[in-house]
Amino acid sequence: MAEFNRFDIAEAHAVLEWDYNVGGWLRERPSNQRRMESTGCQLLRIQFRAPMGLSFDTLEENGKEIYMTNVLKWGLPIDNEQQAFMEGFFVPEFLHESRPDIEWRV
Repeated sequence: MAEFNRFDIAEAHAVLEWDYNVGGWLRERPSNQRRMESTGCQLLRIQFRAPMGLSFDTLEENGKEIYMTNVLKWGLPIDNEQQAFMEGFFVPEFLHESRPDIEWRV
């Protein structure tokens, strides 16, 4: 289970929005729906500044877990590379329970 680390959470959510935004915001994220604003606006409010070169690959392991858990929870599309990473990271029961719509290879 991911640990609570504000910096990892902010980085993971920034990368999620960059990877999955539609029309400038991540519609699947519940707080974005409530506020009708992007994750970027919320991150600016807490004065988060993303480091140069930030991407999924540069996230700490905790940040990657936060990112992947939210991809599963919000039903976001998963490509083959992400699926392979998730299959190596999470236990099969969690994957099958989280996203029964995906044919997991584990």
